[in-house]
Amino acid sequence: MVHHERDYAIQHALVYTDGALVPDATVVVQQALITYVGRHDESLCRDLKQFDAKGALVGPGLVDMHLHGSGGFDSTRGNIRENLEGLALFLEKKGITAFQLAVVMDLDLLAQIRNALDKSPFLASHMLGVYVEGPFIAFEKKGGILPSGIRAYDRAYLDAILSIRCGAKPLVTTMTIAPELPHSEELSNILEEHNIVVAYGHSDCSLQDLKPRGKHHLTHLFNAMSSIDHKRPGLAAMPFVSSFSHATYELVCDGVHVHPSVIDLTIHTLGTERMCLISDAMGLAGTGPGEGLYLGKRMYSTGKSCYYSDSDTLIGSATLITESAKMLYQKGLLDKQSFFRVASENPLRVLSQTDRGFIREGYKADLVMLSDAMDVQEVFKAV
Repeated sequence: MVHHERDYAIQHALVYTDGALVPDATVVVQQALITYVGRHDESLCRDLKQFDAKGALVGPGLVDMHLHGSGGFDSTRGNIRENLEGLALFLEKKGITAFQLAVVMDLDLLAQIRNALDKSPFLASHMLGVYVEGPFIAFEKKGGILPSGIRAYDRAYLDAILSIRCGAKPLVTTMTIAPELPHSEELSNILEEHNIVVAYGHSDCSLQDLKPRGKHHLTHLFNAMSSIDHKRPGLAAMPFVSSFSHATYELVCDGVHVHPSVIDLTIHTLGTERMCLISDAMGLAGTGPGEGLYLGKRMYSTGKSCYYSDSDTLIGSATLITESAKMLYQKGLLDKQSFFRVASENPLRVLSQTDRGFIREGYKADLVMLSDAMDVQEVFKAV
């Protein structure tokens, strides 16, 4: 059940806070902000609606920083505002209380998304921004991106993207670029000046051609990028190399995008401090096997992943991070602390979001209550 309460207390919870698990704790929320975390104090709870967790785990709501759609909703057709509000409602039922919407480059679509956010405080409370895959990427690593979504670097076109703003900030919060392409350094500098995350991906870059920067982030590690070849290591080798030991990366863990053994290898080698669990989910995610449209093309879902119907090209996932995080936990690749690290804290840190993602005083009360098996029991969403 999803709760949009603004004033309440959760008692007798196993609370994940600041990297630790605190048993039999109370969380007090007032005006949708966390005001207290600790031992039960009846004086703080007396006039509030109270929820008894009965020992269940309570942590920050999950965050998917790379998601195209789910539940039959996406941004590629119909009324954009209605679709995105429907997407937000669907996701919060799954314990995903915030998301960054991933799209293929389309200026008109960006303007429509901006208008939807301007008119919908509800949507704005869920959606952290827009993640554009392209258009400045390598054609040979396009994956499911159509040729119309790819172009050579063009400063005027970039300025047009940056001119679409929500308040004082660009609507776009993350952009995938191929670092081997001409003018990639100029592009990266401009994006960072506007506080946009530069994500390397859809690239055939050689590792030896990469230049260290203060920040590095990878779009869906291993997918649509040059691989870890022992003679020509590509972009996928970046987070494993000491000179890029600060690089953060996304990982799709549906068992299709990346082989389970490689997921195991990655987590055991790198740990979870820099990992952002993503879904790369399409509109059919969470609806079981079926067929639909994406960018005007027929697609189908197996229930785990999505493909173009005419070519069987893998274009995205049908598995939400609620499911993939639970799967990793059941396999022993995540514990309760790292569950929230990869599915909430790390994505928010990459996006420089500091108002949620922790159970601390002053933070937004986006919370999830989980069973021992890490199934979602209750969701508390600050709106």
